[in-house]
Amino acid sequence: MTQSDMQPAPPAASGETFRSTSRPPQGAAAKPPDGKKSGTRKKVFLIGGGVAVVLGLIFGIPYYLHSLSYVSTDDAFIRAHITGIAPRISEQVLKVDVLDNEFVKKGTLLLSLDSRPFAAKVASLQAQLDRARAIAGASKFQLSFTRRSSMAALDQARAGVQIATAAIASAKAGVAQALSTLAQARAAVASAQADIARSKANVVAAIAESQKATSDYHRYRSLVKTGDVTPFQVDTFRAAAITAAADVLAARKTLLAKKAYLNQTRAGVLAAAAGMQAAKALVAQARSQLVQAQAKEASYDVVPQRVGQRASELTSSQAQVHELKAELMLANLKLSYCHIYAPVSGYVTKKSVEPGDYVSVGQTLLNIVSKKVWVVANFKETDLTNLKPGDPVTITVDAYPQYTFNGSVQSIQAGSGAAFSLLPPENATGNFVKVVQRIPVKILFHHLPKNMPYLATGMSCEPEVKVK
Repeated sequence: MTQSDMQPAPPAASGETFRSTSRPPQGAAAKPPDGKKSGTRKKVFLIGGGVAVVLGLIFGIPYYLHSLSYVSTDDAFIRAHITGIAPRISEQVLKVDVLDNEFVKKGTLLLSLDSRPFAAKVASLQAQLDRARAIAGASKFQLSFTRRSSMAALDQARAGVQIATAAIASAKAGVAQALSTLAQARAAVASAQADIARSKANVVAAIAESQKATSDYHRYRSLVKTGDVTPFQVDTFRAAAITAAADVLAARKTLLAKKAYLNQTRAGVLAAAAGMQAAKALVAQARSQLVQAQAKEASYDVVPQRVGQRASELTSSQAQVHELKAELMLANLKLSYCHIYAPVSGYVTKKSVEPGDYVSVGQTLLNIVSKKVWVVANFKETDLTNLKPGDPVTITVDAYPQYTFNGSVQSIQAGSGAAFSLLPPENATGNFVKVVQRIPVKILFHHLPKNMPYLATGMSCEPEVKVK
């Protein structure tokens, strides 16, 4: 081969197709025609295409069949209950008893606030409550005493009114009886006076009869001497004269008796009049007693007002006791807030408090992440056709690809993630572009092993749900 043969060929002219970088050496075999080259190339393409189709069928058919029974997504994350710990009072922190990422059990003391102001408030309210209870007890005793004493005095006054009223009735009855006695005495006086008049008439008649009988006796006695009358007749007239004289004496005695009886009846009238005056005095006295008893009763008519006043004082003192009880309960509650305990078991995270800090109400000091975890997977809405609660799930976590976890679908959120975002999309516009939405699905783990790897909230994972 000559040196000229080793020289590179000149470049092709502009517009010509570049085919080779060197000329074949002289005496070399001629190249096959272009038709033979294209045929070989077609065979290679056909063979490669056939191999690709066969491989596609080998791997594509199982993948297609698998996709009919399973749905999966890589938009999934581990979730857990996160409890924010915040104080209910504003005070300085004295002590923090936990460390970041430390596991604590429910009821563990997390931190302590300065409790001295609240303890002083509790002591002050307790003293006020004791004083209010003492006042309420005194008010209760005064109410009971007022009820007993006032009602007893009122009953006594009412009894006095009744006694005075009965005394008036009795005195009036005595006046009536005295009037009746006086009337009877006066009637007896009138009767005695009439008897005296009759007795006087009887005396006059008896005297006249005696005088006539005496006169007849003396006349007949003088006739005895003449013989005109017999001695028997004289004796008869003498007996008649004696009898008439005796009748005069009897009539006079009767008159004296009647006069004595008249004096007696007049004394009875005076006594009856005196009795009537005494009865009237008793009526006046009873009326005076009634007036006094009524005045006393009227003075005790304020008993309901006194009892009501005492009852009002008792109610007010009891209300103050209840109010102080409520304030003391609130103060004890605030005192208990000085010690903050773990409401749940879990890991302490994002601790942002140290001793000496002054914390405010509602300020998040740390979080407690529960050990119980689950998966929130955001499936495409087109993948939810056959997905339902209870479907089995296999879960792989990106941090631990060597582990596979089992679980099941717990629930499907009633709304897409965009619907609950801070600024939900407004699709009622003219520039609407349809986008496949994501629906959160909650998946629970089944039977996590005791030596399971650490699953932290927020870790990425990929669940696969068997839907058929």
